[in-house]
Amino acid sequence: MSDWLNRAKQALFRSRTPKGRTLREDPYGHGLDQKPNFLPRPLFERLIAKTAIPADQQRQLEQLGQQGHIVYAIKYRSQLDFVYANLRLYQLGLPHPRFVFDLFPYFWQRRWYALKLACFHLWQFIRHGERPNAYASTYYREQLQAGHCGLLFLLGEHGYYQRAVLARNEPIGHLIDLQAELDRPIFLVPLVLLYTRDPGKEPRKGLEIISGKRENIGVVRKLTRFLRSYSNAALEVGEAINLQAVLPELSDRRSQRRSQIFQLRRELIEATDEIRRAIVGVQIKSKLELKEMVLHHPRLETFMNRRVRSSGEKMWKVRQEADRYLEEIAADYSYNAVQISAKLLSWMWNNLFNGVDVDLEGLHKVKKAARHNTLVYIPCHKSHIDYLLLSYILFTNNLFTPFIAAGGNLSFWPLGALFRRGGAFFIRRSFKGQRFYAEVFNLYVKTMAQLGHNIEFFIEGGRSRTGKMALPKLGLLAILIQAVEEGFCDDLVFVPTAICYDRILEEEAYLKELTGGSKTDENLGQLVRARKFLKRRYGRVYVQFGEPMSLQRYLERNRHDLKQMNSKQRHAMHRDFAFRIIHSINQASLVTPHALVAAAFLSTARRGITLRELLETCRHFYQYLNQIQVRFSNTLRHFDLAVGDTIKDLERSKLIGKLSDEDEGLEEEVFTIDDAKRMTLEYYKNNIIHFLLPAVQVATSVLAQETFRFSLAQVLEDMAFMKDFFKFEFVYDAEVSDYQQVRKVLDIFEEQGWLRRLEPGEDKPYLMTHKGLQVAQSLSGLLRCTFEGYWVVLRSLHYLEKRPYQQKEFVKKILATGQKMQKLELIERPEANSKLIYLNALQYFAEKGVVSKIIDKDGNKDKPLELYQAADDHTLIQYYSRAVSRLARAPHFALQ
Repeated sequence: MSDWLNRAKQALFRSRTPKGRTLREDPYGHGLDQKPNFLPRPLFERLIAKTAIPADQQRQLEQLGQQGHIVYAIKYRSQLDFVYANLRLYQLGLPHPRFVFDLFPYFWQRRWYALKLACFHLWQFIRHGERPNAYASTYYREQLQAGHCGLLFLLGEHGYYQRAVLARNEPIGHLIDLQAELDRPIFLVPLVLLYTRDPGKEPRKGLEIISGKRENIGVVRKLTRFLRSYSNAALEVGEAINLQAVLPELSDRRSQRRSQIFQLRRELIEATDEIRRAIVGVQIKSKLELKEMVLHHPRLETFMNRRVRSSGEKMWKVRQEADRYLEEIAADYSYNAVQISAKLLSWMWNNLFNGVDVDLEGLHKVKKAARHNTLVYIPCHKSHIDYLLLSYILFTNNLFTPFIAAGGNLSFWPLGALFRRGGAFFIRRSFKGQRFYAEVFNLYVKTMAQLGHNIEFFIEGGRSRTGKMALPKLGLLAILIQAVEEGFCDDLVFVPTAICYDRILEEEAYLKELTGGSKTDENLGQLVRARKFLKRRYGRVYVQFGEPMSLQRYLERNRHDLKQMNSKQRHAMHRDFAFRIIHSINQASLVTPHALVAAAFLSTARRGITLRELLETCRHFYQYLNQIQVRFSNTLRHFDLAVGDTIKDLERSKLIGKLSDEDEGLEEEVFTIDDAKRMTLEYYKNNIIHFLLPAVQVATSVLAQETFRFSLAQVLEDMAFMKDFFKFEFVYDAEVSDYQQVRKVLDIFEEQGWLRRLEPGEDKPYLMTHKGLQVAQSLSGLLRCTFEGYWVVLRSLHYLEKRPYQQKEFVKKILATGQKMQKLELIERPEANSKLIYLNALQYFAEKGVVSKIIDKDGNKDKPLELYQAADDHTLIQYYSRAVSRLARAPHFALQ
């Protein structure tokens, strides 16, 4: 307390010797010394130090400051905004505004200078009817030449008459005149300062009269908001306008020049609005208001009237049912809940992970898209924490958190209520036989898009248990495309997002499900037991963003006319767009050390591998991946250290073992892999299998030809077969032909010295080297388990000759067969015995007619059973088994 009193006394009774600027030096009073002068400044500086400014924008301001003069443009006139921007930018060592247009900051000046300045201005006003006019002097030019940054306001009653009616004292026009005299460019930089990121609701009219409109609020309300949520205040800048580049485009005619300057001002205003929209989002409707909008929508009214006529129910009962559905679906967004959750999640990530790496370049593109469009975030789904992590990343980087489509299984108490407050709306797993529910849900989502709310959903439907992207579910995507088609919104921009983990929390649960166990429904008990995850760390997390994809541009580029499409064409278009999104997510993902080391371990069927062989395989995979220019985690910049640390982590986690020897200094280190642990390593290997897949398929074909000089035509034929055979396992790039892909792989192999080019123009222009043979064996080993899994399904089809089976029952039979084949050593890889591989194989063989599906309506009248039965044509089983036998180089796979 005594320290505070001493500082107050010093401020009030310090020497009256003038410091800083004097009245003679600056009679206009539009400028400040380095920082504004007021009593509680130390406390204010401490609070604003938490205001977030993105790193890329800080670099932008540094570069602009080196290239020319910066003048910031804020939308509304505000003394507090000027002081806030000055102090925060000064703290960061960035170009900060030292002078301001059309504002007299008396209160923020040094005491005696402010007093003299006010008296002088009063005297000038009495004598001349106005205060000194800085526009009529060289004041602003001198400020710029001194290297000071400025600030102007785009809107405000003060100065409006001078600018709009008398057409004088226009800051932008004055700066353009100065630009003609200066060598260095003047940059106008739109700046947005938000004291809170709460999107808010409509204010009551009485409060609006007192405290100002929602966007342009008064100083008291600004300070109140700031003190309540100062840690989440945001300051952002937009793209700069270079007046040196604008100058040649301006007309010499006065009236036309005024119009051009007005348009320039409008551009800056729109830029600030767009920045604000990306951070705060659109105004939030309450849950009740949104429900009412859906219930009174003409489409739903028509549907309900039709139902009343057909069923004879009373309208109020039908409305009540619709309301129940909306209550089950609707989010109940609360900014305060998001704020509190961000603090809790920050603590959680610090305890679970060694760090969260964010793709800042991709995030910058997302921000630019968010300023103009409604976004639909589509992340991959590997863990339950995906949606928490993405919302946290967006919130902490000054982007509005989206409304998230969550599975109905997560609506249990108490998480369901908390998720709703964070913006989650819930969706049932299936709409089959639920037309009324489907109509209500469709309209709810389309209304959200109409209001401009950003949305997030998982296109895979559920979490991937295999580590690779699952094939897309088209339901919610189709609803959003219909929203554009039906005029609910003009366009939607989809943001493919890859979330990569060194290690995931659900390892044990996924292993249980893949080996035949059933999924446990989420419940309160699981939530209580989840605290065990906080006892260990799971490495790093990496959040990567793909190129934002405009739906309208996609339709225009592919010449799709939604109104002219029939249902089959529409489904094909939805499917193509969905696969492009998944491919974009795959391309945005990166290679982690854990994925690379897991792939090296699983490149061989042996239960042991030497350290030298492991490192060599890792190096070969790394070289190939580097050649195709994929993204690597930052840790892989130090390759040897990252691989060594990863091996130690896997050993600590008991996913691998290490053989000990009395003469450890003499013998090479050997690592072992238990059969039970290979499935977990398979998950991490699959995180990067999409990058390696073209090389894996080429290597598989080359080895199947059993000659060093192989046929290019055969490689292309095998590539086409494998892409079709594994169509339910992998997503391919539709833009690249098989020939282009094969040639690219072979060129890389040649560059690495893994093969040599011979005479051009022949079918066998390449010769595999001995080193290349070793690499090809490692690569082809990554696909071996999938071949074996499909063969086990073919081997199990004889069960269907006795009687038809339900899918669940038949998969159990296949799992038992797989275990038997493993014991008999007819298959090498324990990870081949995977329920999901078997389900994908069944789907493929059913499509090709290898097995048949029938509907048993007698078994259950309410829900007819779908059964598998043997097909009449056994030659298909022979064909596919022989193809697998040749490509897997396993003669015993050929079935008779």
